[in-house]
Amino acid sequence: MRPNESFRRSLPLLPDGLLRAQRGLRRVAVGLDFSLQSEFALARALRLPLAHGAAFSVLHVSPPLDGHTAPGGTVDGERCLRRSVTSAVKRLRQRPDVDVREELRTGDAPHEAAALAKDQGVEVLVVGRPPPTQPVKPLPEDAMVMRLVREVDASVLVVMPHPGRVYHRPIVAVNFSRESRRALELTMRLCPASTPIEVLHVVDLREDEDAPLAEQLLLRQEHEDAARRALGRFLAPYRETGRAMEIRLRFGDPCECILAEARERDADLLTLGMSSANPPTALTEGVLRHSRCDVLISRHAAPPATLPDGGGAPAS
Repeated sequence: MRPNESFRRSLPLLPDGLLRAQRGLRRVAVGLDFSLQSEFALARALRLPLAHGAAFSVLHVSPPLDGHTAPGGTVDGERCLRRSVTSAVKRLRQRPDVDVREELRTGDAPHEAAALAKDQGVEVLVVGRPPPTQPVKPLPEDAMVMRLVREVDASVLVVMPHPGRVYHRPIVAVNFSRESRRALELTMRLCPASTPIEVLHVVDLREDEDAPLAEQLLLRQEHEDAARRALGRFLAPYRETGRAMEIRLRFGDPCECILAEARERDADLLTLGMSSANPPTALTEGVLRHSRCDVLISRHAAPPATLPDGGGAPAS
């Protein structure tokens, strides 16, 4: 038995039921810099489930000092973007209802992506990230992907390997918050209805490390029982969806446990939730820097708290 895992195996939590129709995405954007990784991002975006009449925006942002005739200038960027858009239209030829949009902008890429997401109400922005080096090194603080997650007020799907198929081994890390619930629901929209979803909760026991061993074991059991009850309540609304879900508990540092779970389960998608009201946490950025699979940062604005007199105040 590994000390940071639940001693019980993952158990199906939800019974079989009638599978509900998958609700596709209505507004998707994919960011391109014409690198191999951004081509992977486009290929993944084209595999996402799109709703009827969805808008599919292909975005390229040229640096503000690009020349109009020099190699690599905006003219070349426009030509490359046009080829990518043409390719996307061909891939979606069976979906004439989807509106494929060409978005060529000039300026700072994260700023322009944030503006596009706000203007078009983008649900998911799909971007690629550089492949891991050998030996594996984390993404730097100023990496483009890190800036996009910080600045774009929309969910961001960060694509790593070539998307050979639709997602079939997703993991959603939850802490029972509103953001976690929305992260789970967005993952359900991205994955086929027949795909089981692993719901992972990490219990941080580091505060109990100084207690006597017998007390540590007792506290661990209490925490595990409480976590399983909380998971049951958290997932209760989805019992009638027919979606197969598995629960998984780990104990230890949340970032290390989430990454270890993704590696051991050979996950192809790892989802975390965050609020637009707050900047990304150390956990979110740590997972994003070190993950070897695709990462979905599910981002949703937190509703304002309502005062007794009917006024509104920002949520803390």
